[in-house]
Amino acid sequence: MGENIPALLLRLPTVEIDERHVRDGRVTMSLDDAFTAVNAYFQLVEDYLQQEQQERALNVEKDIIPAIDFALRLFNAENFSGELVPAERARLAFVLQRFTMADALLERCVQRLLVSDGEMPHPCLRLSALLLCTLAIVCSKVQGSAQSLVPYHSVWRLRVHMRHQLVLQHSAHSVFLHLSACVDAALALPEAQLSVEHLLEIGHVHNYYHRRDIAAETFWRAVHKSGLTVSESAMVGVRTRWQRHQLVQMVMNAQSALPFTPQPVTDSPRVVMSEKDGHDLLDRPRETPETPAPPLQPLHPIDKAIILALCLDIRNTNPYHGLTQHHMQTYVERLLVDPAPAPFMIQCQTLLMRSRLERRRNRVQERAFMQLTELVDQFSMNREPTRETFYRTESDYFYSVAYPSIWQLKSEYADFCYEESLFKTALDAYEQVLDWENIIKCCKALDKRKRAESLARELLETDPCNPLLWVALGEATREVSHLWKAWELSNHRSAAPMRALARLALEREEYSKVVEYFDEAVRLNPVFGGDWFSLGYAAMRLEQWGRSGEAFTHVCQIQPNNAYAWNNLASVLLRNGMLRPAFNAMSQALHNNRRDWRMWQNYFSIGCELKEVTETTNAMNVLLDIAKRNTRLERESLNRFVDNAIAYMEGRIPASSRDQVEAVDVSHASVALMEEDGDAEEEQSMYELVPLGSGVDMPNAFLEPSKTEASAAEAGRVRAGIVGRYKQRMRDTFKRITDLFVTDPDIYHCGAKLLRYMDGPLRAYEMRLKELRCCQQKDQWERDETRFSRTCECLHEMAGDALAALEAALVASTAAADQDDVQRGVLAALNDTLSNTMAVIEAAQDYMGESTSYAKLRSVLLPQLHGGLQKAKSAFNSG
Repeated sequence: MGENIPALLLRLPTVEIDERHVRDGRVTMSLDDAFTAVNAYFQLVEDYLQQEQQERALNVEKDIIPAIDFALRLFNAENFSGELVPAERARLAFVLQRFTMADALLERCVQRLLVSDGEMPHPCLRLSALLLCTLAIVCSKVQGSAQSLVPYHSVWRLRVHMRHQLVLQHSAHSVFLHLSACVDAALALPEAQLSVEHLLEIGHVHNYYHRRDIAAETFWRAVHKSGLTVSESAMVGVRTRWQRHQLVQMVMNAQSALPFTPQPVTDSPRVVMSEKDGHDLLDRPRETPETPAPPLQPLHPIDKAIILALCLDIRNTNPYHGLTQHHMQTYVERLLVDPAPAPFMIQCQTLLMRSRLERRRNRVQERAFMQLTELVDQFSMNREPTRETFYRTESDYFYSVAYPSIWQLKSEYADFCYEESLFKTALDAYEQVLDWENIIKCCKALDKRKRAESLARELLETDPCNPLLWVALGEATREVSHLWKAWELSNHRSAAPMRALARLALEREEYSKVVEYFDEAVRLNPVFGGDWFSLGYAAMRLEQWGRSGEAFTHVCQIQPNNAYAWNNLASVLLRNGMLRPAFNAMSQALHNNRRDWRMWQNYFSIGCELKEVTETTNAMNVLLDIAKRNTRLERESLNRFVDNAIAYMEGRIPASSRDQVEAVDVSHASVALMEEDGDAEEEQSMYELVPLGSGVDMPNAFLEPSKTEASAAEAGRVRAGIVGRYKQRMRDTFKRITDLFVTDPDIYHCGAKLLRYMDGPLRAYEMRLKELRCCQQKDQWERDETRFSRTCECLHEMAGDALAALEAALVASTAAADQDDVQRGVLAALNDTLSNTMAVIEAAQDYMGESTSYAKLRSVLLPQLHGGLQKAKSAFNSG
């Protein structure tokens, strides 16, 4: 079948490489040469298009857009969906010959013309000249005007710039600016002119640049525009073929609103180890294994692309956790069981998504690996030389999914192999796509450190002016001179050498150089500064808190599931005295990693400062569960914790800041201040206004105070119940603490303070006795001034509790049996305190006799205890 090739594509000028850039089997084109050549080619294409407009009245929609469409189809086939087979190459030979270089060295030169902001295209890129031609077309201007020939709001301009970004090894700022202009222009269009496909592509652009909130908003805008109905529900059923016990299963239901007729599909990617192939995991939960799958309404292809985009939103807004993956899995399951066949690329993206979700699940890990292998293998024409692939690119929904390029897919396959310790297989795959960072990592794992160096030197033989290869050689050999060579070759335009120098300086703990090199890299390419985490760490070591906070903020934006970045950001904010932002950052850290006890420790400490009663109580219990005796309980934080708990139980503070926000009344509302020189007449007229509804008679029930009093009484009862449960929780919490830490007097001190409020001074006195024992177990407590002072402090607190218990017993009106028990307890407490005080005085007399603490024991505490004991005996005996 012949292909209808647009005539303009066959007439456009093609890029030509000067012979001086390829000499003696070597590429000698520098980045400056490439910059000059690409500008000349863009001008050549623009002049040609302007001439065509004059001579043939070139039409954008009829002539230019079809040429871009066909060029991108060819480019996508060779780099994304699948290589052209020999029969297709024969039919497309004329256009392929125009945009394919004669040899590999010339192809490398053309690739270099795609460099943007010093960021190199991927070396596996094919048909570079075709992409360069489409870029030249969309960047051309209308003759005699600054207006672009292809407007920024055109979806085709967005697609061309996005393809350019996807072939670069890192994000480039110039391309980002082009894409931002395309997105802004598109979103400024009337709603009727903005298609669902266009919205999805805009969302994928935002997602690529880690603008996840805007991406989610755009995806949901596409949902509303298409009319897709999405709901999550539960059913009681089974998930495996052999399961007999029914459990609650989560399912996702979807229904399309757009009318469509399912089209027959001649080819689709092979689904590996599905339920039909005998796998024991069902494609979707059912009531029983024997129950046939319920009938489903076919989904429109664009709605399938939307559901895949919503999966990205779930991943972006939830922690990296098994529950998040299971949530996404339900969306993928709905697509896989849909009765209507999906377009090839949408089905590929669905299978790739399932493979990613199943990578770490033991039951289906093999299936995930086999499916990823199948997606990689189906790209090659050698597997089935007669199976045509060009048709895969003609779908209207090709750009509606974020399907990766073949080199990204192979790199992902290599990552899978590396995780499973298949280092040799991973190294072979990384070498195919020249992923230098991972090549070096694999060589270290295989103890073949020279292999990466040998490969880099071999490639430098034919391409000595490639800065990226010099960076690879420098990282493989740890030689700074190679990295500076790359910096000079790029004429100080590439950020890659600076990023490599910063990483090397970090290993050598040269933190000032790390910050210097990263700053230079960010200046060259603001949208990809490199390893922001390393920069933040280096800035922390230099105590540059502002720079460190900025770096960790970037990490959190790019990788919102990086718990350690959130934790470090909280530390920086805490250094700057920003408690509430630090607390929120720690909350995000725990959102993504709930098993690190140090994070819970930090969260607890900050929460105590902010009087977050509920959160700190929960954090303390989780901390005890995870860390047990590794928990570091500081007296200052524990005191705040207890003080906050008592204040909450007394009703002086809310349980959390959220309760405080919800409980704001009129007296705390902000009031706008009026200027003194306002219009007096207008002010007077305001006084004369009659309140709206003043003539309406209010119902008597509204004016009855009894209703308000009843509701207040009910609220009081509810709060009393909540506080009662909280008291029991605090008792349990401190019992756990004292069971774990039996030798820390500060813990018993805090426990005594809490129990005195909840259960009275006699219960607190029991804790004070344990506190005193802990103080006296310290080595040489009677000789060390600090430890002796701590013991004296405990004795004063004990005396205070015993005397408070005496006062309470004197005014109490309890039953006779209970009163006798209380009186005996008070007498025992006073006697024990007196005995302990005298023992301490005697033990420390020779060492601390001249100290202030010792003097207070003899002159203040002993008389108090003697007086209290006499008072108790006389009162209780007379009673």
